[in-house]
Amino acid sequence: MSFQPKRMSLQKRIVLLVTVVTVSMISTMMVFDTMSLNQSIRQAYVSQISGMTMAINGRYEESRSVTDVQQIFDYIQYKNTRVLEMKLYNKEGQILAASNRKEVGKHMYPANIVIPKQDQTIVDRVPMELSDKPIVRLTAPLQEDGMVVGAVEVIFDSSEEAQLLKDRTKLIFIVGISIAVGLSALLWLILRLIVIRPLSRLREAAVRVKQGGDLPNLQFKASPEIAEVSEAFDDMVKNLDERYQELQHALNTLQKTQEQLVQSEKMGALGNLVAGVSHEINTPIGIGVTAVSYLDQKTKDFKSLYEAGKMKKSDLEHFLSIVGETNTMVQSNLERASSLVRSFKQISVDQSVEVKRTFHLKEYLEGIIASLKPTLKKTKLRVDVYCDARLNLYTYPGALSQLITNLVMNSLNHAYDIEEEGSLSIRVTDDQETITIVYSDDGRGMPQEVLDHIFDPFFTTSRGKGGTGLGMNIVYNLVTQSMNGTIHCCSTVGQGSLFIITIPKEEEAEL
Repeated sequence: MSFQPKRMSLQKRIVLLVTVVTVSMISTMMVFDTMSLNQSIRQAYVSQISGMTMAINGRYEESRSVTDVQQIFDYIQYKNTRVLEMKLYNKEGQILAASNRKEVGKHMYPANIVIPKQDQTIVDRVPMELSDKPIVRLTAPLQEDGMVVGAVEVIFDSSEEAQLLKDRTKLIFIVGISIAVGLSALLWLILRLIVIRPLSRLREAAVRVKQGGDLPNLQFKASPEIAEVSEAFDDMVKNLDERYQELQHALNTLQKTQEQLVQSEKMGALGNLVAGVSHEINTPIGIGVTAVSYLDQKTKDFKSLYEAGKMKKSDLEHFLSIVGETNTMVQSNLERASSLVRSFKQISVDQSVEVKRTFHLKEYLEGIIASLKPTLKKTKLRVDVYCDARLNLYTYPGALSQLITNLVMNSLNHAYDIEEEGSLSIRVTDDQETITIVYSDDGRGMPQEVLDHIFDPFFTTSRGKGGTGLGMNIVYNLVTQSMNGTIHCCSTVGQGSLFIITIPKEEEAEL
């Protein structure tokens, strides 16, 4: 049995979808707000360094004195404790002035030399692994006579801005989550009242009607759509009983028609059986009548000879020989006719009366085939029965007779062409608790589309030739309902058909 995962309810789906959309929108707002705040902070950094660099550039162009620049550095650090370090270097990377005087005169690493363009300020963050707190490096051009001759670098402590950004992001996140949770809860409640509860009541009403109860009064004021669904449901249930009665009437008519057709099939089979009886019995009885007529004539001749007194010993011996031969012929043919009548009578009674009894299975199967000989004689088909002669079976013999008859006739009508030779086989095996009957023919076989519907009622491939499509359906019902067994069919085009019938063994009840 395959595992079916539990599907999410409509209410949960809608709430989840709205929550996801809300969180996505809030996340987008957070991203844009963070970008906007970063841009504002960047502009603030640029404004701060612009004032510093203007003072440094003005003093440097005016005096060309590094000492004056160093004093400005000291003054700026004194006035703004967030300025951690300042440098002034030329295009070759030589440090001309620095807040850390030990660096004056040294050359910077080429990778750290940044020369901005005129009127350009570069703001970049120093990696956290190089510092224990967030810092920003601001680089502005060093100008001389309107020309960029170097750069001024300011290392700035950005802890306050980082904390501001963190607090702002945290606030937006908390507000956004609160809005999302509140909106989801509100939506959950609204859906519960407007959609889920009315649908639950509709479902309960449907289950109640399904179990045979009366339809409760359903009136919804939640929404026009739910009200329309409720009205449509009411109309459907009101018409349900009338339609059920119509379907029940149609089903009863169909069942009666099927029973009539099945009975017609049975009567047709009995008619064929009677025709076979008359044909089969006609031969031995005809031989008996001819023999008796011949004996009567010989008796009259012998009587005349006796009355004339001309009878000899040889005439008496000849007459006695004729009487013996004729008697043997009449007796054997009458016994044959009696056996045929007894067999046909038993089979016809079994087909008419559904009574369980114990019988010899092989003998009964051979009797069924014997009843079909008039039909089989018109073909070039051979029927072989393989069964243990000691095997007894307690079941409905009439059902078995009709089962084998329908299988054989199905092969005759569908598996072979006229005058085509073939072989039919009935093989029985004793499986301790069950009896398996394997019926097979070597005819033309069936394609898959026919095999899929072979046991369906009224399905036939010879509708224009008088087929009713009930033969195999009767076979299926006989096996599964009358005998409590199973039947399976296998067939391949050009390789014949095979029916495997399994019947459970039963013990005859002792009276």
